[in-house]
Amino acid sequence: MAEKRQFLVAGLGRFGRSIALALEELGCDVIAIDANEQTVQSLSENLTYVVCGNAADEKVLHDLGAASVDVAIIGMGDIQGSVLCTLILKEMGVKTIVAVANDDLHGKTLEKIGANKIIYPQRDTARRLAAHLYSDKILDYIDVSDETALIRLKVPDELIGKSLIEANLRDKYNVYVTNIKRGPDNIINPKASEVFQPGDYMIVFGTKHSIAVIGKDYA
Repeated sequence: MAEKRQFLVAGLGRFGRSIALALEELGCDVIAIDANEQTVQSLSENLTYVVCGNAADEKVLHDLGAASVDVAIIGMGDIQGSVLCTLILKEMGVKTIVAVANDDLHGKTLEKIGANKIIYPQRDTARRLAAHLYSDKILDYIDVSDETALIRLKVPDELIGKSLIEANLRDKYNVYVTNIKRGPDNIINPKASEVFQPGDYMIVFGTKHSIAVIGKDYA
């Protein structure tokens, strides 16, 4: 049996709390830390190992065994604290550091000092909400890069009974259907002959302009 991956979650605000609980539910080894004692107490029954402390303190991180984790997730809202925590973990040799940023400048700073992935939860949430309000058939929106995105779209009635090649979404919108979700089944990289059925959802990848166009047409 493979060893469980170990995660450090520093900062248990809304994002840090959610990711720590999700990882715990998946059976991962999670070390969670936050400076707020009340927050720590509220999670003590749900997380196996949660402590009150300053995640920007090298001694605290050393005592927690942070150097041995597979992934560190920094969810601290304090910019100075998140930068210091990233620097310390990088020096400790943590290979994968995921950090939450408040804005672009914060994110660029974290990236330059060694964070492997930057997450902008407020911006991403706003974009997902905007996409959903733009079309009630767009159920999720994920930035892939500055130019591209993924959306989860309810297959519109006019496409039901048509195959992918008949729908001609690639030529019409310059997008790619990467998955079709059908009940409990997830059809990855569906064939051109795959026929859309009632209740299907599709994951669509393309430029943000293309995504906006297909979302508008199927609103």
